[in-house]
Parts: sequence; C-alpha cells; structure tokens
Amino acid sequence: MTLTLDEFRDRHGDPATWCTAEIDSYLTTGDMNPPSPPLHSHAEMQAIAADHAQSATRQRAVADRLAADGHATAAGIWERGAEESRQHAAAAHLGWPHYEAVLNGW
Repeated sequence: MTLTLDEFRDRHGDPATWCTAEIDSYLTTGDMNPPSPPLHSHAEMQAIAADHAQSATRQRAVADRLAADGHATAAGIWERGAEESRQHAAAAHLGWPHYEAVLNGW
C-alpha cells in the first residue's frame, strides 16, 4: 500500500508540530507518490470565477426588478441565487480545492 500525502497528514496531525524526521518523511512520500494535479488549472478557475460573478450580477438585477414590481418572494429566490453565485465565484477565485469544497458543501 502506498501512503498518500493526505493519509500522512491524517496520521501525523498538524504539520506545525512535526519534527525534522516527519518533515523529511512527508517530502519523501511526496516524491514517491506525488498528489494528483487539480481538476482545473488556475487560469480555468479564474474564468469560472468570472462566469459566476457575472451570473451573480445578472441574478441580482432580476431580483431588483422583481422587488420593484412587488414580487418579494420571487425576488428573494433570485437574491439567494445571486448570493450562491457570489460564493461560488469567491471559492473559484481561490482555486480548485476551495471550489470543490463549496460544491460539495464541506
């Protein structure tokens, strides 16, 4: 069985408390079994973030129009959608691991 970097961290706890030997073992584990690359590159994640931000702006505009016409319930639904899009944009801006965590509700 090959130990992954995540499993190593799970077994040894907080890296701030590791001794020199544990740090060396972690680095060696990473050399022998490097982590998989993220699903999306940094540039792709920035494009996804921009798409979510644009969606949030559009949803907010719809919510404002609905609220102005007196449709409070529908406006609230669109505003929640806009908020979710803003959260997705913020997570995507930080990169794939953050975005994946938001998508999975972690």
